[in-house]
Amino acid sequence: PTLALAAEADVTFVGIGDLGPKAPLYEDGFISEAELKSLQKAGGIAEIVGWVFDREGRMIDGITNDRVSSAALPSRERSLVIALAMGERKLPGILAAVNRRLVNGLITDERTATALLGA
Repeated sequence: PTLALAAEADVTFVGIGDLGPKAPLYEDGFISEAELKSLQKAGGIAEIVGWVFDREGRMIDGITNDRVSSAALPSRERSLVIALAMGERKLPGILAAVNRRLVNGLITDERTATALLGA
């Protein structure tokens, strides 16, 4: 029922987590250090609700994406998917998510917005 309800949302707010040494997925215990390194080796740079993607915004095949239990990102054609993200270490992930249209809205701070416009 929860996943079905999430799929019907008109607006979804998500965060973008980086996959650096202090990746939230790792620090919060969702993935092991070995899995973090495997994701990085596969090109993973960021995640949205646990779904890991690369610099081009493409989802990483396998590894931890095979077991993500969070809702899939809703259709950006039918709803708003707004990311809330800021900071230098998140820039590659924000760029990938915006360029690949994983999200169609962004709330950030002025410093991050300036860096994104300069990229």
